[in-house]
Amino acid sequence: MYGMKNLIRLFQRNLTLRHFWLILFLLFPLNLNSQNKLGLGVYLGVPTGVTGKYLLSRSNSGDVLLAWRFNDAFFVQGHYNFNLSEIERYKNGVFNFYAGAGLFFKAVSKGDDSFGVSGNIGVNYFLKQKYEFFLELSPKLGLFPGTGFDLTGGIGFRFYL
Repeated sequence: MYGMKNLIRLFQRNLTLRHFWLILFLLFPLNLNSQNKLGLGVYLGVPTGVTGKYLLSRSNSGDVLLAWRFNDAFFVQGHYNFNLSEIERYKNGVFNFYAGAGLFFKAVSKGDDSFGVSGNIGVNYFLKQKYEFFLELSPKLGLFPGTGFDLTGGIGFRFYL
C-alpha cells in the first residue's frame, strides 16, 4: 500500500501534477459566497475516494475526485460537466443525465505514472437541492508518458454547503 510519506514525495517531485492543479483551478473558479453550490462527498468504486463538485449554473458544473485504488494507485481527476437532460422529477428531487470532459493524473508506486484526458457520463439525483446521489462511468485516455485506455466508475454521494 502507498504510505502517506510516499504520496507526499510523489507530489513534491512531479511537475506534471502541479500543472494539472493549475489547469483545474483556472477552469473552475469558485465563489464560495453562494449557497448550496459546493458539494463534498464520497465516491465508491474503482477508484474510491473523496469528491467535490461546484455548480456553475443550472446546466454546468465542475467536479474533482481525489481517489485511490487499493493496489497502490492514486488518482486526481477533474471534469467540466453538462446536465444534458432532466429525466424525471420524484418527490422533492430530480434525476438528471450528465456528461463531461476533463483531465486525470494517476500515480502508481511502480513509477508507472500517467496523465491524460478523461470523460464521464452518469445519472444523478438531487434531493432538496442539498443532497446528490450519482452513478457514473469515466473512460480515460492516457497521453503521457504513453497512450493507454482505462475505464473507471462508481457510485457516490455529495452534501451541498
